[in-house]
Amino acid sequence: MKTNDKRIVWKEKNDLELMSIISSIHDKENIFTSRQYQEYKKKHSQAVPSLWFIRERFSSWEGLLHKLGKPTYNKEQWYRYSDEELKLLVTTFISEKEIKSQHQYEKISGKNNMPSLYTLRMRFGERVRAFFKNKESHVIQETNFELLTKLKSEIIRLNLESDLSMTKFNELYDDNELPSVFTIMRKTDKTWEQLMAEIGYDYQEIKMRKIKKNLKNNN
Repeated sequence: MKTNDKRIVWKEKNDLELMSIISSIHDKENIFTSRQYQEYKKKHSQAVPSLWFIRERFSSWEGLLHKLGKPTYNKEQWYRYSDEELKLLVTTFISEKEIKSQHQYEKISGKNNMPSLYTLRMRFGERVRAFFKNKESHVIQETNFELLTKLKSEIIRLNLESDLSMTKFNELYDDNELPSVFTIMRKTDKTWEQLMAEIGYDYQEIKMRKIKKNLKNNN
């Protein structure tokens, strides 16, 4: 039936109606890129038209943003900046937002129409670390014991003791309390498995337990 075909429903909307819907979501959710829009679409499939439909109606995602008078995110734009200009832009943003780590920057850069961490690393290489030097300098001053104590407390808070997934931890941890996993590993000169052993967990045993559980569930 036609009423169940969402493409037909969106097709019946005029440009002004569509632009009003997208503008509202753009402002509320800070959506700047087509990738962010697709992520929103996955979670709210009935609330907005598909990216394909937007491209059909407005030529491109950027074309829609242009009609709305919204800033567009284009990674090519950063090539027009000199190294000094780009560094000043990023370090000012880091200071204003009180960003304490590269991980924290990566999470909010896209929402604020800033160059991605990947773009910065491609441009500056290891020099990117200097952008965060003042913010991360406290990590160097903390002892390994202090870092490991905080690490274990955060694992407990996140209820990851029976999992110990580094990926999950890196996605969920409070970056206002701890530096990134990679910073801790670099500071302590230990792997994730070694860190887990240091704070009292048998990483291999838990890993094997997870594998056996997955195999059992798949049978």
